[in-house]
Parts: sequence; structure tokens; C-alpha cells
Amino acid sequence: MQRIIIKSYETKKSLITPIVFLIIGLVLAINPGEVVEFISFIFGGVFLFLGILKFITDRKRNDTTTSDEIFSFIMIIMGIICIFFSSTIELLVRLILGLWILLNGINTVIIGTDIIKTDKKNIFTLLVGFFLMAMGLYTMFIENLVFETIGIVIIIYSILEIIDYFYIKNKS
Repeated sequence: MQRIIIKSYETKKSLITPIVFLIIGLVLAINPGEVVEFISFIFGGVFLFLGILKFITDRKRNDTTTSDEIFSFIMIIMGIICIFFSSTIELLVRLILGLWILLNGINTVIIGTDIIKTDKKNIFTLLVGFFLMAMGLYTMFIENLVFETIGIVIIIYSILEIIDYFYIKNKS
């Protein structure tokens, strides 16, 4: 069998992307509420602008349909909702994710109880189910937890990418 020997570790990696992700992760982990509001304002402004622009361009055309107008109004309404109800958006994301985790936990508990009926010593699935239920409730009731977690994951990712960059540079 022939061995492959790597003589060069040349790569096209850059530090720009991991540093940008590190900054985004830090901002998300430190101020998740403000980041969600800022992103909501941006999306709201974009939706509002596009809705108004589409409405104006549709008015200039002579062959507009009712669906064109409805689409323009939906975009405008979505923009207004994103701008004026930005804190509610964080709540909705938190409730949806928490409810999803909670329901998966309930399902896992049901599976765990079926497993225990056949094997009394196997309670691992049941414990995982209760843990998921607790995490679902925790996610639903603790503000900004989801976005803080995303920020922490992004920080870890960017640190690993930076370490990998310097590791590859040292090998070449």
C-alpha cells in the first residue's frame, strides 16, 4: 500500500470571516435583545420600502392585477409589523423554539415509558425526555436565551476557525 505524504498545507483561508463572525457572536451574546430589534428594524424597513416601491411601479403599469396590489400591501404590513413589534418577534421565536423542544421532550418521554415497560433498567430515554421538556420550558420563559446561545456557538466557531488558520499557517 502506498502512503500519501502532504508536503504543503497551502490554503486560501483568511482571518477576515472568522473575525467578523467573532464580532457578530460577541454582540449577539452580550446584547441579544438589541440585535433582534436592530435586525427587525432592518427587515421592516426593507419590506416597507419594497412594498411601497412595488405599489408605485404597479400603479405606473396599466396591467396590474389584484394579486399585485395584495402582495404590495402584504409587504407594507410586514414591514410595519417588523418595525413596531420588534420585541414581539423575539418572543415569538423563543416560544416557537421552546414549544418545539417541549413537544419533542414529551414525545421522548412517551417513547421512554414504552422502553421501560420492556426493559426496567433502561431509563436513559426517559431522562433525556424530561431534560428536553425542562429545556423547552426554560427556552420559552427566559428572554434572549436562544440568541445568546447562537452568539456563543458563533464565538466558538470563529475561535476554532482562527486556531485552524494559525495551525495551517504554521504547517506551511
